Amino acid sequence: MKTMDLKGKLLNMFVALAMGGTEGEDLFVPFDAWDAGILYRGDCFNPETDISAIWDTVVGLRISTTDTGDGRWLVSMPAPADSNTEPFPPQNRSNPIDGYLLAIVWSRFGANVPDTFVSEVFGQVPLRLFNR
Repeated sequence: MKTMDLKGKLLNMFVALAMGGTEGEDLFVPFDAWDAGILYRGDCFNPETDISAIWDTVVGLRISTTDTGDGRWLVSMPAPADSNTEPFPPQNRSNPIDGYLLAIVWSRFGANVPDTFVSEVFGQVPLRLFNR
């Protein structure tokens, strides 16, 4: 699955994973009650409305935004030191947080994320069903 196609709670799950979350320790993904949301570090994880949940990671990865002057933001990230890693493509977004989330996932997974997730609770889960 393409990183840039992620949205909603599935994007939140991959952000939590990219930030070091581990299912069964500090991450709970309720595949059987998807609308309940992702729990990360004991709290409902919704970085679209709580930027403080990701801000340290945004700063640490040196993700930057530039106001394009037309109500949109250009979100970018420095190229990785490893020349074999594909750089994050700058994102022109109406909400810079959307770009931050994708950049965080890209920093860990690159252009593609796994199509399945092996859950301790739910077994192997096909993720395309949850990308909404």
